[in-house]
Amino acid sequence: FTTSYHLKISEEYFQSEIQQIKTIHRLNTHDQVYSLEEIIKNKKQAHKNQDKEFLNFMIAITSCILFFMILFTLLMTSIINNLVKKYINRVKDEKYKLKHLNETLASKVEHGIAEGKRKDKAILEQSKLARMGSMISMIAHQWRQPLSVLSGVLMELETATRFNKVNDTHILNSIDKSNDMIDFMSNTIDDFRNFYKPDKKKEHFYVSESCRRALKIVSATLENLEIELVFDIKRDKKVFGYPTEYSQVILNLITNAQDELVEKKVKNPKITMTISTKGMLSVVKIKDNAGGIKEENLELIFDPYYSTKDSTKGTGLGLYISKLIIEKNMGGDLSVENGKEGAIFTILVLE
Repeated sequence: FTTSYHLKISEEYFQSEIQQIKTIHRLNTHDQVYSLEEIIKNKKQAHKNQDKEFLNFMIAITSCILFFMILFTLLMTSIINNLVKKYINRVKDEKYKLKHLNETLASKVEHGIAEGKRKDKAILEQSKLARMGSMISMIAHQWRQPLSVLSGVLMELETATRFNKVNDTHILNSIDKSNDMIDFMSNTIDDFRNFYKPDKKKEHFYVSESCRRALKIVSATLENLEIELVFDIKRDKKVFGYPTEYSQVILNLITNAQDELVEKKVKNPKITMTISTKGMLSVVKIKDNAGGIKEENLELIFDPYYSTKDSTKGTGLGLYISKLIIEKNMGGDLSVENGKEGAIFTILVLE
């Protein structure tokens, strides 16, 4: 296209130049050395040679351009082919990996489920052992006082026998005291056994009664640890649910507060439990003066297996199970917030 355009312009310029030569030749007829035909012939030959040189130049340029274009095309084709081969190989590798993954996925999932069950079982066993240890500790605290009384009765009998002052009345009184203490200890075992016996069906019960059952279990431990317990019943209410499970939640919350107070070595430790109502809701608040829960732990405190305690002291299931009991089993709500002195757990249950 460039060559054609140049030749066209060149031809037009040449024809214009010939016209000028003819005009000048007519005006200078008296001083003519060369004839008009000869001049025109020379011009045409020069023009033809010039066009031929330009055409040859353009052919050379075009050939060079075509050569470099072909070279560039071959180079790009090679690069693209390499990239395509690499991509195809990569796709084949990924396809092989995916095929291998699909073949082993079922076994991996089965192994993962089995491993998860094994871990859950181990944690649940640890939780049972921890609860058993806690229960034995509470029983020991409950038995400490009656055992001391029994020991005193025996020492008194021994002293009276050594000094020959023992009589039937003294022996019978000692037997009565001993029987009372033994009955108390037997009832303690029954209380613990019934406390952890699951409820079979829902029933109406007073919140204060379930709270007292929990306090009866833990009161001796709190007294031994010198932790003050304030039990304030502002207004009691009957609710519908599982009384034993509710008592277990109360016990768990009080035990957690107790552990925090002991771990932080709080001076004048205190746990306050308040029973009140709000419309048709029963409201139980359990608060301590242990300083509260860290903000980053507040949202995670009810997650399963999450615990701020040492692994030997907690499994992270207590609060999670407590929340399930209140919210799933009884349709209520269990929440926590930080107060001025410490954490405040709130239990809401509909009547």
